[in-house]
Amino acid sequence: MREQLKEMEPVDDFVTQKTPGLKIWQKVWGDMQCAYHIFAPGTDFTQLLAPMPDGLCGVPHHAYVISGTLKVIYKDGTVDVCKAGDVCYWPAPHNFISDEGAEIIQFSGAGALAKQAKVVEDLMAKMQAAKAV
Repeated sequence: MREQLKEMEPVDDFVTQKTPGLKIWQKVWGDMQCAYHIFAPGTDFTQLLAPMPDGLCGVPHHAYVISGTLKVIYKDGTVDVCKAGDVCYWPAPHNFISDEGAEIIQFSGAGALAKQAKVVEDLMAKMQAAKAV
């Protein structure tokens, strides 16, 4: 099986809607998701992930950085600076920041990112409801 990157299914979820300049295309084969991400310069998931446990992404990923630079920050404060040509493994939990922008191909468990996006959306809705009271 094969797929051209931008012919894959575009992702339009809470995370892509709330992260300016983030574009994701995906294809699920078996129990794995292949996702092509474009991070705009200045992409920072810190606020979006704030409601999550430890304020970090809970999904492990394998990835290849096509272009740009992506900082991956772990719970213990360790930072991986991933650059074009790097093959990476990012265990959970972590956060992503891309000052200059980046393009990556990422591999995760099928449905894991969608499930996490829904959790973030639900937690943010609860926070908004609590503020309204």
